[in-house]
Amino acid sequence: MTAFKYNIVNRSEIQRVRSYVSRMLSMWGAVGTQHRGGGLVAILLICLSFTAKAQFHIIPQPNQIVARKGTLALKNGDVIAYMTDTKEIGIYLQNYLAKSYNLHLKLQYQPSIGTIFLLTDTTMSKGSYRLNANHTRLTITGDTDGVFYGVQSLLQLLPSTGPLPLKVPECTIADAPRFQWRGLSMDVSRHFFTVDEVKKYIDIMAHYKLNVLHWHLTDDEGWRIQIDKYPKLTELGSKITFYEKQGKFRKLDNLIDGGGRDGFYTKDDIREVLKYAKERYVTVLPEIEMPGHSEAAIFAYPELGCQDSTGEKHRVRMLDPSENTFTFMENVLTEVIDLFPNQYIHVGGDEAEVMDWLKSPTAVALMKREGFTKPEQVQSYFIKRIEKFLQSKNKKLVGWDEILHGGLAESATVMSWEGEAGGITAARMHHPVVMTPLPYMYFDAPQANESLEPIGWNPPVPWQMVYNYEPQSKQLSNDEAKYIIGVQGNVWVEKIPNMRHLEYMMYPRALAVAETAWSLKQDKDLNKFADKLDQQYGLFKLWDLNARLPSIDGVGDVVTNEDHYSLTLKYPLKDAKIRYSLDGKMPDSTATAVLFPVKISEPVTDSLKLSAYITWTNGNQHIMQKEFVKHVTINPAAITTTLQPGLNYTLYKTKEVNYKKLDTIAPVTTGMLAFPQQFALAPPVESVNNWVKVEGFIKIDNEGDYQLTSGFEDSPLLFVDNVVVINRDKDNYVDPQKALLHLKKGYYTFKGYYLADDANSGQNLLQLQTATGKLLDPAVYLYHQ
Repeated sequence: MTAFKYNIVNRSEIQRVRSYVSRMLSMWGAVGTQHRGGGLVAILLICLSFTAKAQFHIIPQPNQIVARKGTLALKNGDVIAYMTDTKEIGIYLQNYLAKSYNLHLKLQYQPSIGTIFLLTDTTMSKGSYRLNANHTRLTITGDTDGVFYGVQSLLQLLPSTGPLPLKVPECTIADAPRFQWRGLSMDVSRHFFTVDEVKKYIDIMAHYKLNVLHWHLTDDEGWRIQIDKYPKLTELGSKITFYEKQGKFRKLDNLIDGGGRDGFYTKDDIREVLKYAKERYVTVLPEIEMPGHSEAAIFAYPELGCQDSTGEKHRVRMLDPSENTFTFMENVLTEVIDLFPNQYIHVGGDEAEVMDWLKSPTAVALMKREGFTKPEQVQSYFIKRIEKFLQSKNKKLVGWDEILHGGLAESATVMSWEGEAGGITAARMHHPVVMTPLPYMYFDAPQANESLEPIGWNPPVPWQMVYNYEPQSKQLSNDEAKYIIGVQGNVWVEKIPNMRHLEYMMYPRALAVAETAWSLKQDKDLNKFADKLDQQYGLFKLWDLNARLPSIDGVGDVVTNEDHYSLTLKYPLKDAKIRYSLDGKMPDSTATAVLFPVKISEPVTDSLKLSAYITWTNGNQHIMQKEFVKHVTINPAAITTTLQPGLNYTLYKTKEVNYKKLDTIAPVTTGMLAFPQQFALAPPVESVNNWVKVEGFIKIDNEGDYQLTSGFEDSPLLFVDNVVVINRDKDNYVDPQKALLHLKKGYYTFKGYYLADDANSGQNLLQLQTATGKLLDPAVYLYHQ
């Protein structure tokens, strides 16, 4: 409950840096022995300065950075020195600098003199690296994965534009990944994407040290991989849009128009993509859906479909669990395995319409033979048969968390998507788990207010929500948490018809995945990440990446008792422009565009409606935002009794969803909250709502202007003087809310309602600050009778 205070660096971080710098000084002989004490202090001071000023904007956040004064200048003709196993990385770096900056460096094998040295150290852990840059040379050391990741950090140290020479700040970085599975999915079944588009997707992943591309190659709407033994899979199954237009396939009602949906990858295409990914240290995980989501395969080979003994005509998405089906899928997987060298094969397993099997003679006979009483057991049987086959080929099975139904396959890795529950269950069973849950890791959802964003599935998921997600649940013990092997962001492209749209949906959210998957949990900082994120847009422009633009900070719903409202709109991207209106109507391209900052100063008698249209890069990128300003009356309360610090609270456990009915329900407990103290723990039973009601007063010692906000991600309902100042129907990051109030000296009645859960148990219900931005301590201004 204590208001958030940004600490530049804490004691443990200082000790970690001190220990690290000592090792670095010893290794590199940065200063003479007699001066090492003073040198260490100086470097620590520089490090603190770096942290405060955020001079480095590397995403994901490295474990340790020590900044020094000075720069290394890179110029044409400088030498990249490589070892045998870093030659390809050297070529990658050479090509990147030539293409992006017209900077041409030479490659040499183990020269004694050079500018950039790419060195391997087999004693270092997988993916770890050390980067040391002084004014004459830059050295990156690690295993081969680590050297590549060190190069990616180097690329983020470079300016996004020239001129030459390019200057690299002198620094030392020591880094290693938290998780070995750092993934993004790419659905090419609903809308097809070309080989070049897949390569670009891999390029951006590599820049942020994401290392698993989950390639969703088959689904109801398209089969995208060539299988020699079954040519109709691509002859028919890759042309679902065409056959829909011919009236030979059901209406694809989930897909938006846009074209380009049909197509498939030849085996040579697959090999080309895999080679490209390998050079960028990205593993490609193929997904071949079964037993559900198989409509495209069944369209090509109808005998695969779940038979219906009733003769009913219905959509057939389910594979029949016949021996013919198993032979077919094993033959398909054999060709897939021959193409993909990685150890994992994803078989889907989600959203299987298992009730269809109850009408299938094959499935009913199977259930009778095996003694099954539920169709979910048939799904388990299906997955386990496929698992045994994959094991015979030295491969491991990955499936969505529905593969838990009816019994989990012995060596399966679980992707938890329906929420965290499946992943938690699997981890407790000591199965490897990749956390990729709704809503946090689903990027087909809008990134802001749905009415202002491209159409998408599910409620909005802003990057802040992604960043705040913690893959290792508090519900797991330390031993169980070890089975969480990584985290992954997913996207499904029913509503995403082209690459520009896909990039908009993936970025910048994918960067939040990257830092969550790579960086130490204790090093994550939302505000610092936001600053770093703004700095990435120069690189996005360099890479021609259509990432969603940042929102104007602080624009949202406002409650105020002032008669005049003033606001200065600032924006982090140079040359961005804004078109705006104050009548609620969104301006179009014919409205006058002006550069930031923009000052707005208007009288408020009832309400004010700001609509903003922000453009960047010659107007080719844009976002929209709205702010509703409502005028209210807030008065102090007449207090006749002595008040005590803290708030009264009442805790309810109920299925009731309407806060207005809580007073008709017997509470579980009541009490008083002192500060700092968190409000309540998460409910032990998911089906029961853990309602908390708080009541008391806000004490104002000095008349003046104040801002009241909530730090809850899912907003609470807060009242001051019985006026709603924070609305529970809003997401804090999607629709920010604040009350800008001029308050006289005295006490103001305060009341609030919220649902306690794991997330908000560590967040701030109420934050009050002065006009100068000073956060006040709740222990000083919250009182109760």
